[in-house]
Amino acid sequence: MKKMFAEFKKFIKRGNVVDMAIGVAVASAFTAIVNSFTKGIISPLIAMLTGKSTLAEIKWVLRPAVLDEAGEVVTAEVAMTPGIVLQAAIDFLIVAAVLFVVMHTVHKISERAKRIAEEIRIKTDEEYEQRLAEEKAAALAAEAAAKEAAEKAAAEAKAKEEEAEMLRRREVELLERIHALLAEKK
Repeated sequence: MKKMFAEFKKFIKRGNVVDMAIGVAVASAFTAIVNSFTKGIISPLIAMLTGKSTLAEIKWVLRPAVLDEAGEVVTAEVAMTPGIVLQAAIDFLIVAAVLFVVMHTVHKISERAKRIAEEIRIKTDEEYEQRLAEEKAAALAAEAAAKEAAEKAAAEAKAKEEEAEMLRRREVELLERIHALLAEKK
């Protein structure tokens, strides 16, 4: 029993049940509006055409009522009442038309929302790809600049080494000349 109660509680807490209850309440209110519209506007117009005061009065008597001498009904009248059916059909058509308009509008809004979401996703993807390309280009540029700086530093180091080597050779030559001059003077 507890398990069943827990499942029922879970069922009630679901959003679908609440949404359904709201839908039923709105449908009841809408039905009242449609019935009032039919009875207050449509029925009198049809009744004007038929000469009856309401749609419910439109009937075809198949067997008239049998009355006794006191005027009380002994056998009830048998009649078809197409007016009631006509009123129900009009109510149905009004409800169907309104639901069609609502669902059509919701569908259009939903399609537009999906289209906008897709456009945003595509734009976001394009921006991401562009940002990725820019970052890759910046990384390649930084790598090239670092390589160029390293090559320049290596070239400068080589040039300084060559200059130092040249200075050593000159010193050696100079020292050899000085040595040779000193050896001649002795």
